[in-house]
Amino acid sequence: MLKERISAVKDVTEKLNALEAAIDNALICAGELTSTTSAARQSANLSALVGQDAIALTGETATALHTARARIVEAHHSFAEIRDQIGLRTLAGGDLWKFFDEAKDETRMELVQSEKTKAA
Repeated sequence: MLKERISAVKDVTEKLNALEAAIDNALICAGELTSTTSAARQSANLSALVGQDAIALTGETATALHTARARIVEAHHSFAEIRDQIGLRTLAGGDLWKFFDEAKDETRMELVQSEKTKAA
């Protein structure tokens, strides 16, 4: 049962991180579009009125993305509470799963262990 819970948490974590990254990338694109549009208007010597509706809509989209980012951060905290409730509190974070996936052979684990032993 523990193995299934760990697998479930890993799957949810991967999808959550992917969604967070997608929202951040969308925010980056929205910012780039806004600045590029303004720069293009200036370089073409166009009135500030030209494209204002499109820039306003882009700004509304960026605001919606900021709201989405805030909500996914809240969801992240909620998922952390669920994880703790099912008895799988965090011992480490970040790219640790990548490390475990890459460290399948015992020599890497032994190397880490031996370095730790040397420090003690």
